[in-house]
Amino acid sequence: MADMLTRAKIAILAQTLGTEPTALAGLERLGAHNLEALLERISNELFDSLAPTFARVSKLAPLVPNALVIIVAQKAIPAEVGGRAGGSVGMDHPDRASGIIAGLTPAYMADAAPFIDPRVIPVFAPRIPAELLIPTAVELLRRRDYLTASRFVEHATEQLVREFERGIDDDEGLIRTAALVSSTDRLNDIVGVLPVERRTRIITTAASAEPETVLAALSALARLDTELAAPLSNTLFDGLDTDGIARILAIATDASALPELLDITDQLTERTLTRLAQSPYFADDSALRTMEQAATTDRHRRAWQRIAHTASDPANPATA
Repeated sequence: MADMLTRAKIAILAQTLGTEPTALAGLERLGAHNLEALLERISNELFDSLAPTFARVSKLAPLVPNALVIIVAQKAIPAEVGGRAGGSVGMDHPDRASGIIAGLTPAYMADAAPFIDPRVIPVFAPRIPAELLIPTAVELLRRRDYLTASRFVEHATEQLVREFERGIDDDEGLIRTAALVSSTDRLNDIVGVLPVERRTRIITTAASAEPETVLAALSALARLDTELAAPLSNTLFDGLDTDGIARILAIATDASALPELLDITDQLTERTLTRLAQSPYFADDSALRTMEQAATTDRHRRAWQRIAHTASDPANPATA
């Protein structure tokens, strides 16, 4: 199975092309980085081809007051069209963007958001007041549209991230969104802005959540720098009993996320590693063999050896 970011890129590409992700499954072999480049090229071609149409609409914009734009948009313009055209027109008339967004319902905004030109998002995300964006963000998370939410969060300023953290109570939604942020540097920046207490709460919630949320936590933790990853990786396991730890191991195995799990074990204290390695999940030697097969890099092989050593000799846990 492809990693979470690769699957996310396939989903965005399918949406852009108007098809199902299953139709593009063969492209998973390209990996997230190459899919990002392909997606960017296709998206740019699509929006550039529509530029003449958007230009004609943009010329009319100064003649139409915001109130009328808002009424017409929500009553007569499909959200997909509104999203595709809105970003382009907004670039030509940036002074009106906040006024129009303020009048649109969060539902319409959430419907339109997936269709906005990605090149517009870095320009507008930092310029729209948080109080106008938070209701739409809440709606996106309610719909579990974490992919669209991640595309906007990736370009949020520090202040906007802080406002999102204060205005959004959905811990599972936040980790699912964060895990889909493409840039590892941006992911670290975003997590670093969150208060320590909120980071801890999010990971604690994820540890006992549904499998996709557990996988999101593993994916995000595997990409964080050590100063952020170490305390949170231990938090993920420390609050769980034996069955809870075995559940995370089973989820990672079933979803082919053992490489991410191996990355995380680098950050575990001896105590936490011992609890993990002594899980009944490893009572069957095939579990360790499966993990060994997933250890395809030097770092992963060292992590697997540490687990295997501790599983066989818990009195003398292996150090990192």
